[in-house]
Amino acid sequence: MLYWESMEIKLVYPAWPKFRHKTAFLMPPLGPAVVAALTPPGYGLSIADDNAAPVVCAANADLVAISAMLVSQLPRAFALAEEYRRLGVPVVMGGQAAWALTNLCREHADAVVVGEAEGLWPRVVEDARRGRLKPLYRRRGFADPNTIPAARRDLYPADAYAYRGLRMMDLVETSRGCSLGCHHCQAPAFSGRRHRIRDVGAVIREMRGLGDGIFIVDNALEQSLSHQKALFRAMAGLGKYFVCHPISPEPEILELAARAGCWYVYHQIFSDSARIRRRIKLLHDFGIAVHGTVLLGLDSHGPDVFQRLLDFLLEVGLDLAEFTVLTPFPGTSLYREMKKAGRLLHEDWGRYNADEVVIQPARMTPDQLAEGHRFLWEGFYKEQSQTLRIFRLLRRIRSRLPETVV
Repeated sequence: MLYWESMEIKLVYPAWPKFRHKTAFLMPPLGPAVVAALTPPGYGLSIADDNAAPVVCAANADLVAISAMLVSQLPRAFALAEEYRRLGVPVVMGGQAAWALTNLCREHADAVVVGEAEGLWPRVVEDARRGRLKPLYRRRGFADPNTIPAARRDLYPADAYAYRGLRMMDLVETSRGCSLGCHHCQAPAFSGRRHRIRDVGAVIREMRGLGDGIFIVDNALEQSLSHQKALFRAMAGLGKYFVCHPISPEPEILELAARAGCWYVYHQIFSDSARIRRRIKLLHDFGIAVHGTVLLGLDSHGPDVFQRLLDFLLEVGLDLAEFTVLTPFPGTSLYREMKKAGRLLHEDWGRYNADEVVIQPARMTPDQLAEGHRFLWEGFYKEQSQTLRIFRLLRRIRSRLPETVV
């Protein structure tokens, strides 16, 4: 006998501690909207972003699915899960954090989904409808990129994601997987080392329905020259502006990206090397701004690194900067190395947000690393605030777009 003919499903995205020195821009999360798009027809659906408005737990759903991308979301995720379960609502947990700390998540949920949701989530929904949820759903292998759906962004409140009247960017993925294998990144293990590329036509159809601003969240577009060329050529007629992670430092690619509306590129910076200097200059030569994600606390860093980095960033004219502390996220080789060496200060996951020192640095004290981190945030934005820099860059990119989207 069927337990439910249909169900009301609530997708929840938990809050986490934000960077203390960063302007609090809030963008609609991608994960829950993708899960919503994978849900078979005939079910009631809603999304609650705990970052936009605190979730108030109530027994008004038949199933709650909590999506946690970051391990720093887990304390709040567990609190919400326990409250929903107390109210008699079954809870499923998934996302990258659930993959990284599966056994811990199983203590707080009726079911845990491990791996990408494509091909797995409909089975979870059907089991829940029949009252037969299994405690663990583990995906073997990775999803065919052509099964990645257009996200259900219509489930988000229209006015929830704006800053000073400016609509925030929509998140889009054009591919999954990363072959670069950075030892502090979870992506290669969670999404695989093979670069899986979505059909460009499907991506463009999804982008057409979005606002002016797009954040391409792929780990590194520079993995494929052919994909970058096809994507940027197709985007050139959309009249959008976009940001993304690293693209290839090739003149042809950079020219195509600029024509497609590339606003700025995230680029990791961990030293004042000539290579990084050349990359920043090349991007600037094509009118593309650079948002440096500056990684602090590497074993090569001593107390003198902070002033040296600040001088370098100001000298090369870096447009935006985000200063992060080396954090050994579970599931990475860095985590395994740090744990084996006894260099983890604790495993309070809510503080693993790249804004707090959670390791013993090799060449300085934790307090010196924390103070250097604060020094760089304050020093870089001393003359121009982050908000001012962003709005000036936005005005510049909008001046290059067609009149219809300005």
